[in-house]
Amino acid sequence: MSGVCKKEWRGWKRACLIWTVICLSGGLGGASAVHAVGARGIETASAAMSQSDSGVSDGIVVWLNTGADGEQQIYARYESTGETKALTSRKTMKDVPYIKGTTVVWADKGEQDASSTNWDIYSYDLSTGTERRLNSKAGQYANPSVDESGVVWADQQKYGRIIHYDPVSGAESSLGEGQYPILSQGRVIFKNARDGGLSMIELSSGVQRPLVSLGATNYVDWFVTNGEYVLYKQKNSNLESKYAIISLLDHSLETRDLTPMSAKVEEYAFMSIGNSQAAYLVNEGGQAVLKGVDMATAKVYSVREAEAGVQYIGFNGDRLLYAQSDGSLGSLEMSKYNTNPDSGGGEVPSPTGPNKPTEPNPTTNPVKNDGGSTLPETSATFVVGSQGGAFSILDGQVQFMIAADAFSRDTEIKVSEMAANHYLLKDEKGRSLEAAGKVWDIQSAGEFGKAQLSLSYSNEPYWTEHREKLGIYQYQAALGCWSYVGGVTDNPDGAPTIQTTIDSPGTYAVLLRSIHFADVDTAHWAAKEVEVLAARGIVDGTGADLFAPKSILTREQFSKMLAGTLGLEPVSPAESSFADVPSSKWSYSWVEAAAAAGIVEGDHGLFKPEDALTREQMMAMLVRAVKDRLENNQTQGTELNRFKDQEMISEWALPFVRQAVALKLVEGSGELIQARATTTRAEAAVVLYRLLEQLNEL
Repeated sequence: MSGVCKKEWRGWKRACLIWTVICLSGGLGGASAVHAVGARGIETASAAMSQSDSGVSDGIVVWLNTGADGEQQIYARYESTGETKALTSRKTMKDVPYIKGTTVVWADKGEQDASSTNWDIYSYDLSTGTERRLNSKAGQYANPSVDESGVVWADQQKYGRIIHYDPVSGAESSLGEGQYPILSQGRVIFKNARDGGLSMIELSSGVQRPLVSLGATNYVDWFVTNGEYVLYKQKNSNLESKYAIISLLDHSLETRDLTPMSAKVEEYAFMSIGNSQAAYLVNEGGQAVLKGVDMATAKVYSVREAEAGVQYIGFNGDRLLYAQSDGSLGSLEMSKYNTNPDSGGGEVPSPTGPNKPTEPNPTTNPVKNDGGSTLPETSATFVVGSQGGAFSILDGQVQFMIAADAFSRDTEIKVSEMAANHYLLKDEKGRSLEAAGKVWDIQSAGEFGKAQLSLSYSNEPYWTEHREKLGIYQYQAALGCWSYVGGVTDNPDGAPTIQTTIDSPGTYAVLLRSIHFADVDTAHWAAKEVEVLAARGIVDGTGADLFAPKSILTREQFSKMLAGTLGLEPVSPAESSFADVPSSKWSYSWVEAAAAAGIVEGDHGLFKPEDALTREQMMAMLVRAVKDRLENNQTQGTELNRFKDQEMISEWALPFVRQAVALKLVEGSGELIQARATTTRAEAAVVLYRLLEQLNEL
């Protein structure tokens, strides 16, 4: 796999849609440039509709047209009259438009620098001709969708964050973690980055419910929804896929398979959903064939072979619209094809029973299923209620400590050992990992609360000698890599264990990430501390396998390192706490996280992020970070007597320096404390390692 396993949405979706056109027409064709919003430009853009990304609602088609010179503009066309109009004229990069009623939304580079990763979210009201930028601050925004209850989009952070925009008040609010949200009928359906599945939020109540919980090597590739049903494609690492649907009106949220999980001759990106019918493409006999789905019955039926030069757009009610190579529109009334069911999937027979494969007996031989490979007789279940409790299962290999009220009602938890050879041991940057223990899949029958998870690992010397570099990792099925969750090791009389807090079901394992830097050899005075922090994801190199141990740290760099050490999540408030740390700055969310935790303070509203960090500033931040977490934080008042330069300590910093020395977070250099000296990356690594020691977090 490549060094970066994250899939960039904009380029990926555009590539998938272009791939569909290639498969249907045998070539890309030339999309003409749109230099002006005149009659000729409209005509040219209309002709290029069959090579463009498009959507439809209430008989209005919108699409993104990319000219030969790379210029991108968004157009709308009324099916009933044939009228076409340009919605944009700005020469900026744009993404696929989404339409509901008369409102069109899309991601646009807008006011952002072309070289940055930030995008804006725009809307256009077709009834008034009004364009508006919706986001109030900069961010890595993508995938907007709209309905009568507002607009949602994703902020592409580590696990994604969903933002809801209220068109009445203009207020933005965070709906929590998630990626690729689609808003329909007041419900937000989105992908879970942690387990590759799907979840739903009801905007009216704020209740979140899991729809598809996956793990191991499975993930939802893509999905569409009309607010009542969800059609999705599931894939795994064996290059197998299947289509399935879920009724959101059914309280059980039962998944119904439309096709078996199997390898396909060819995959297509197109899928769409109407009022009662849905559609997707499969390959049968070397041809792309359009399949329809009656969502109420989950019956699959064949419509026709896809024609060359045709671009399927989407549903208008239950009519499937498509664009032809000359830009004209056609449609298929799907219900008239809904007669006899077929296999639905192309190359293999349909599953037995009503849309479901026969369930094998899980207590016999090893079973390969859609969630990975489960070993025989290595699974266990228990029920946790609102009272919480301690649970030790599978001979103590897996243990849970759950606080009262972490789970709102009785919930069954199932833990299964998974075959380790089904997982590529790489992190999100493509770096190799080593397995120190077994792979465990943890699933819940209801909403998963917060739990302290403890896993055992091998007691062989190699692992125990590297115990501080071990961590509990969670498998990210959608990305095909593992992400570090946390880890505090313990070595009682029995098997050694490591524990951390988890807040979601998924696949977990104890792994070792060994990171070495060419400029920090084993003889370096800070080698151990640097490598432990690097293994835990607290510090990174500077490129080309270098750490730059002698480089001077800035205040913003140390804020990020300290926040990572304490396990703080980055935060992005509506208003910046400091005038010189705007939301567009790379360190914004980390400085804000440290400020929210009371770790950093400014000077007359300024943080001075790029100033060199002094040792006394570092000590002040450290003491603020631990003052409420350490029992013995009292000083005797004599801690600084041994330093000849104690008079050089700033008056404001005296109590912090005294406390830092008393806690043995800093030691000084011989008889000097050097409070106003700058701090190097190696020195900071050693201090943060000592902080983890004091907090018993190693």
